[in-house]
Amino acid sequence: MDKRTRRRVKGIAIFIVFLAIITAVLQYQKREGKTVVYDFKPSQNEYRDLRFINKAQISFSAHSVPKAQAEIGKIMSTLAIKRILKQTEGGYGVYIFSIPQKELATVVDRLRGFGSVISQREQIYSSLANIDYTSENARLQSYEREQADLTNVRFPSELQIRRKEALHALIHQARLNLDELKDADNVLLYITLVPVQRNSGILLTIKMLSVGFLSWLSIYTVLMVLVYYGTRMLMYFLSAIGVKGVSSGGLGGSYQYGGYTGYSGKYSGRYNYGSGKRKIKRVYKDKRSTPTAEDEETKDN
Repeated sequence: MDKRTRRRVKGIAIFIVFLAIITAVLQYQKREGKTVVYDFKPSQNEYRDLRFINKAQISFSAHSVPKAQAEIGKIMSTLAIKRILKQTEGGYGVYIFSIPQKELATVVDRLRGFGSVISQREQIYSSLANIDYTSENARLQSYEREQADLTNVRFPSELQIRRKEALHALIHQARLNLDELKDADNVLLYITLVPVQRNSGILLTIKMLSVGFLSWLSIYTVLMVLVYYGTRMLMYFLSAIGVKGVSSGGLGGSYQYGGYTGYSGKYSGRYNYGSGKRKIKRVYKDKRSTPTAEDEETKDN
């Protein structure tokens, strides 16, 4: 390989290296610039509106979202008393179900076995915390008896009508309280699942940039080799079919234009260019070209 070819190959190699560095940096910035937003607002509203004495909200993350979805599904199938919501998307999951209060610690431990518990929050519905099922049931029966008595009144007064309407609302509320008190020993669990977020540590950044650089360097090198040999094959093909002006020397080779050599030879031969000797005719200004009469007389003497 001559000096000119080595210099050309070196320049191409430097160009490929810089191109791989720039591409790797741009790819890393694009990847880090993406912020994934998960819309949990509808499920949060549904969880908030559900009336349970005990509530627990868990934010959970895992490296393998499909595996975590499968494990949470197993928890629901084995421990759930009421299944309210199960939403499994490609990159996250949302789950609302009730479990026995005593099983909450077990569920949290199982979650930590295949992911990380980001946050855990427990709530107690205070308006029902001091109400027991027996007293609330007795209150409901009392309201129902009073309502039945007022219904039997043939011509109720205005006060009795208002009391009957109030009893209707009280009975409805008492029944709701009884339904919730049936789950007094249970907890409503709300779990949100998201993938583990990447750390922005310097070691991880260097690792990602290095992997990206080596990948793009390999890609660009293969592409350059393909372009080089593709161009050579094209030049061989054009030369083989008789296209003038193309040599088969490949990239960096010389180009010869058909007929140029013959024309230059005729031109140099006509005007004696390129020969070793050249005839020169000298013309002197004071020299007469033909002899005069005086010259002839002098010659005769």
